[in-house]
Amino acid sequence: MERLSYILDTNVISDNVNSIEPTVTHTRRAFASGTLMYLCSPVAYEVMRGLLRTNAINKTRLYEKFASQLTRVDLTEADWKQAAQLWADMTSKGKQLSDVDLLLAALAMRLNAILVSSDADFGVLPIRRENWRSPS
Repeated sequence: MERLSYILDTNVISDNVNSIEPTVTHTRRAFASGTLMYLCSPVAYEVMRGLLRTNAINKTRLYEKFASQLTRVDLTEADWKQAAQLWADMTSKGKQLSDVDLLLAALAMRLNAILVSSDADFGVLPIRRENWRSPS
């Protein structure tokens, strides 16, 4: 049986740092079940830039503690190429997605992981997505 794995988007990490339900409960369940949860550099960047902009020292500590529980995963050259292909495909259909979203989608495709995000923009991409802001 395939082990579930998740890639967390910025909004999921933000919800956890800010103790927003039901995201926190979903996250706790995933940790308790031994589910693999990934943090990638573009998401870490988005989180840190927001924390630095607001000089949120306590939340930065909470983020660092939370992030230490996640599995770091690096982007590969193939991920960048896949993201570029997704960008080309989406823009030809009149859809404009952020580069970070496209990189997350490429990573999800490579790892056969579920992307966890409340961002509805991912709905146009060929990936599995869960929204942990929705009650289960």
